[in-house]
Amino acid sequence: MKPVRQTLAVLSCSAALAASVPAAYLALGGGSYEPSSVRNPCAQRSWRDPGGLEAVAQQIALSALDGAACHFGVSRETLTLALATSSSRARFAHDHHVSNHELENAVRRGLARSIDDAERAGAIGGFRATALRFAARHIPVEQMADLVETVGSLAGRL
Repeated sequence: MKPVRQTLAVLSCSAALAASVPAAYLALGGGSYEPSSVRNPCAQRSWRDPGGLEAVAQQIALSALDGAACHFGVSRETLTLALATSSSRARFAHDHHVSNHELENAVRRGLARSIDDAERAGAIGGFRATALRFAARHIPVEQMADLVETVGSLAGRL
């Protein structure tokens, strides 16, 4: 008889514990989850000097994408996906009635703006800013993402 009581006690405790997890989830607002809204790419972002080249490269890339996304009236995430491949760039250009050249120029303007912001914040110095401006004017857009990734990975190794 004793093993039956122990089994019932264990089952009762297990059932109570199992019921408490969803109850706690609902009590803490889990039943009304809403994803956070996408940030407005036209909103001014605060710049800081994060101290590492990789973090600076990330801030520059995000700010550049914000600038270009703002120009087209889309989210940074939408533009990032559009720039991923040549076919997605062509689809974005077609859907937004812009030429590939206009898309490229918007990315370049966004990058130039982000370099200016980084320099004003003291995140990059004059020589780096000048080199990045040169790259922004001359490197094909599809290679810019690779450049930012390369700079970030090199910074991580140093």
